[in-house]
Amino acid sequence: MAGTRGSGISPVQKEYLDVLRSAIWGETPSRIPSDVKGVLDIANLHKTRPLILDALQKAGLEVTDPHDWEIIYRTTSSHVTLNRYLAKLITYFDENGVRTVLLKGQGVARNYPQPMLRECGDIDLYVGPEQYERACDLMKKFVAGTNITADELTAKHYFVCSNGVYIELHQYCDILKNQRENRFFQGIAAKGLSENLVPITINDVTVNTPADSFNAFFIFQHIWYHLINGGIGFRQICDWILFLHSRAGRLDTSVLDEALDYLKLRSPWQVFGSIAVDYLGLPADEMPFYVPGRQEEVAALLSLILKEGNFGYALYGLDKRPTNFAEGKWFSMKVYLKRNRIFYRLFPERRHLIFRDALYYLFDGTRRAIKHILKGEKTD
Repeated sequence: MAGTRGSGISPVQKEYLDVLRSAIWGETPSRIPSDVKGVLDIANLHKTRPLILDALQKAGLEVTDPHDWEIIYRTTSSHVTLNRYLAKLITYFDENGVRTVLLKGQGVARNYPQPMLRECGDIDLYVGPEQYERACDLMKKFVAGTNITADELTAKHYFVCSNGVYIELHQYCDILKNQRENRFFQGIAAKGLSENLVPITINDVTVNTPADSFNAFFIFQHIWYHLINGGIGFRQICDWILFLHSRAGRLDTSVLDEALDYLKLRSPWQVFGSIAVDYLGLPADEMPFYVPGRQEEVAALLSLILKEGNFGYALYGLDKRPTNFAEGKWFSMKVYLKRNRIFYRLFPERRHLIFRDALYYLFDGTRRAIKHILKGEKTD
């Protein structure tokens, strides 16, 4: 399905998108890119290298670099490990009377033509406020005696790394900064994570995933959160696209409509929708609220995403942030304001929200800096 092409991307970026488009639909690219190394470098930034390597092999490229085979092996092995761990963990919670809902991750990987080629992340399990304390206690017992390299309890989730597997046990799937918006979001999340759950099977174990209509919004909202807070990889966008494709004709668009309007996310949704349809081949009738013709915004956003990479590491990674506390804070503030000027221009209906969040960011950063200076405490 051919789409409109913007002018804000380079030839190698266009080649990457063309190969990625073929990869997520299980198709063979029409040709091998002229700059294979450049395409693979972009794929690294966007957590899509195994997908791109597989597509290039289909196009006739001989993969000879042992590092590339190692990446493919490591990715498929990670899926085996995560699926095995997840099945055991779900069974453990079931036996102890704790209902869980799998968020993103292994739940969306199954929508890919070859799920084992989607680069893995962590395991996100929602348990909700009522079960949170007990679930955390059970989780600590479950990982007892393993090699624990991270352990952190917050109002949002309990984060632990056990034997190299990262798990987030969620009291809330997300917490929005604004209280009014957060109350609305928690309302739709509580419903979407308790009613009309969609069961899937992983390693012969039944695993709950969110209600489809809420999940369509939540996956996008997660993309938006990471975009405005640092950057996103195309893996996240592909997750969303393939989820929408897998649920075509089955979504209650009134749920999406209400959420997009209340949280002022309709315009970002439509711009991302144009990327999905015009660049990555999602049929237009499978993208709710698709509106063609926003090429200026699409080209600008696409250019930003491609340059920054996953979590913005390509431009603003920790290796580029000064180690001095004050200089580091100043660096982060400049990056934040620079990026948000772009969003301020692209999404006029969100300008008051962007301005509000910028004030909060400046206030919170100043508070942390003063605390650091006065008490000599480490504040991240």
